[in-house]
Amino acid sequence: MNGPNNPIGWTDYTWDPVKGLCPVACPYCYARRIYDRFHYDPTIRLDEKELQAPFKLKESSRIFVGSTIELFGNWIRSEWLERILEVVTQLPQHTFIFLSKCPGRFKFFEFSNNCWTGATITQEDKTMGFLIQNAWESSAPVHFYSFEPLHSHIKIGLTFLNWIIIGAETGNRKGKIIPRQEWIKELIDAADYEGIPVFMKDNIKPHWNGELRQEFPFK
Repeated sequence: MNGPNNPIGWTDYTWDPVKGLCPVACPYCYARRIYDRFHYDPTIRLDEKELQAPFKLKESSRIFVGSTIELFGNWIRSEWLERILEVVTQLPQHTFIFLSKCPGRFKFFEFSNNCWTGATITQEDKTMGFLIQNAWESSAPVHFYSFEPLHSHIKIGLTFLNWIIIGAETGNRKGKIIPRQEWIKELIDAADYEGIPVFMKDNIKPHWNGELRQEFPFK
């Protein structure tokens, strides 16, 4: 478990009870770079010791679950997710944040009231509609979208959403996409129209001339 000075910004701690190299293989993924650099074990597995880590926290915290792997991909066993959610249920003082590019599996699990579930949307393409539709099929009380890294103009309705995150791609990969002012403004304007809190990550600041807003949902 990492934190509280992690670079993500909107979470106090990251918790990765499932270890291994993420099969999604996003070209901008920092976790894959770390695995390659330090030759970590790529085997996908449930780490029993890490599973118990949140019980050691003394203060109420926001905890991002699965920061280094796509936790709702079909390569993650359902029983692993159920055991993770059992721990979450036992710790109602904390807020557990789940963020996925595979939100279609959310509907198969029961999220307790201390959970937030979100979908990552990086660009306006053929996958966007699927992500949006499936992100809503979750029993968690807070639903959100994360536009990080923001890779294109995204025109999207945000009705009934509880939160959005906007961030830029980090690292120095060849082909890195720099977000444009107008892309960021479109999302902020859409959120403001619906009265939705906006969290702009620190990494978006070099690409934005306005106020850096770092707001949270009602919980």
